[in-house]
Amino acid sequence: MTLRWGGIIAAGEGSRLSAFPVVKPLVSVAGRPLVDWAVAAHRAAGVRHLVVLLNSRGDAVREHLRGSVRGMDLVFLKRDTASSWESFRLVSRTLAEEAGRFMLSTVDTVLSPADAERFGRTALLGKATAALGLTRFVDDEKPLWADLGPDGRIAALGEDAARRDAVTCGLYALTDRAVLAMPEPRAHARLRDYWGALVRSGEPVRGVLLDDAVDVDRPEDVAQAERQAARWRTPDAL
Repeated sequence: MTLRWGGIIAAGEGSRLSAFPVVKPLVSVAGRPLVDWAVAAHRAAGVRHLVVLLNSRGDAVREHLRGSVRGMDLVFLKRDTASSWESFRLVSRTLAEEAGRFMLSTVDTVLSPADAERFGRTALLGKATAALGLTRFVDDEKPLWADLGPDGRIAALGEDAARRDAVTCGLYALTDRAVLAMPEPRAHARLRDYWGALVRSGEPVRGVLLDDAVDVDRPEDVAQAERQAARWRTPDAL
C-alpha cells in the first residue's frame, strides 16, 4: 500500500557540517540541497502530503521549499527540540492526526528513488506496525545495527544485535497504532533508544533492506553521497 503522508525531520543542529555557509538542510549534494533529496525520496515513495520539522534557524529552508516544491501539500513545524526522539515523536504525532500509516526520514539521508519507492511500497506489509530502512553500506561513526529474521522482521537492534546484518539509515514508517503507544518525550534520550525498546517489546517491526543509502553527517560524507548518487537516475523534479 502506497504511503501518502510523510515527514522530514530537519531540526538538528548539524554541527559537524558547520563549515558550510548554509544550514544543514541546504548543504548541497551533487548540486541539490539535502532537503531536496529528502523531498524527492518521499515523492518517489508516493507521498503527497509532507510535514517538515525545522528549528528556529530553518526559515531559509522553509522559503526554499515553498518556492520549489510542486504537487505536494506542505505543513511546517518550527521547534527547537531537546533530542532526536522528541523531534521524531512530534512529527509522528502530527502525522497520526491525519493518516493511519506514513513514512518519515531525517534530512541527511540520501537514497535512490528506486529504494525510496520500494520502501514506501513494502515497509508496512503484513502485520508490521513500524518499519526501518536498513543498508549494508556502513560508513557511520556510531551505526545502529540490526538482526533480520527470515520473515523480514527485525529480531534485534543495537546492543542486542548479534549477527549485525545491516544498519539503520534514517528512514522509518509507522502506523497510528504505534504512535498511540509512544511514551512521553522524557522517556528516551535518543531516537535509537525508542526503536530498541520497541523491538524488545515484541512489536512487529519490519526491516527493509536498501542498497546505497548514505547518512550525511560529516563533510566527507558529502563526497561519498555524491559518488553514490552518480550511479542513480537524477531525482524527479520537486
